[in-house]
Amino acid sequence: MKRSTIYLIFTICLFAAIAVPSYFGYQYFIHQGNVKSLERELSLEQTKLELLRQEGEVVDVADSQRLQTRVPTEAALDTVVETLSQASQLSDVRVTSIAFADGVVAESEVPEDIDEPEPNDVSATAEPAEPVDITPVNASSVRSTVSLQADTYESLVLFLESVESMNRIHILRTVQFTGPTETGPNTTETAEPLDFTVELDAFYRPDLDQLVPDRYVPEQTFTPKDIPVYDYTTP
Repeated sequence: MKRSTIYLIFTICLFAAIAVPSYFGYQYFIHQGNVKSLERELSLEQTKLELLRQEGEVVDVADSQRLQTRVPTEAALDTVVETLSQASQLSDVRVTSIAFADGVVAESEVPEDIDEPEPNDVSATAEPAEPVDITPVNASSVRSTVSLQADTYESLVLFLESVESMNRIHILRTVQFTGPTETGPNTTETAEPLDFTVELDAFYRPDLDQLVPDRYVPEQTFTPKDIPVYDYTTP
């Protein structure tokens, strides 16, 4: 074999001996860099996830205050009066008096399920069942007894619908009315207004005071009304 051929083979082997380890070493270095970069990204994502989890456990004060305008942590009678005043103006009824009575529903007052009697059970009576109180457990209620005058039944219905559409949650309990004396078909007397007495319940949850950072309900400002509500009494 010629000496030049031997030198060529030796040069090729030497180049391969240097190039192959260098290539795999370079690839290993690049791979390790990618691995470290992915590990840093994973650690960053885990940190973000932990922060989001911690934020999820913290009560959103703004959101809790918005909910407290519907079911506050205290009675907040001023919001009840404001609701009734707004509803009276929207429905064109005249509120003559508002009286409040507090009531706390205990856990023992929650109605229990009653088994339905068998069809052939003669011991079961046909007496009508008494109305069941649907007040939530641990909730305190403020009952509003509202006396008002309306020209028509439609005005009363509009008043009740307006109350139910307000931000503060109310539940209608009873409606009583006293109508004018009946007149003949040919009478020319002016129709007298109808007197109504409406009982409404508004609820609050004093046990949820952990939702409140510094006050029981967001501050509200009310503008003066042209038809103010008067004879406003509290317990």
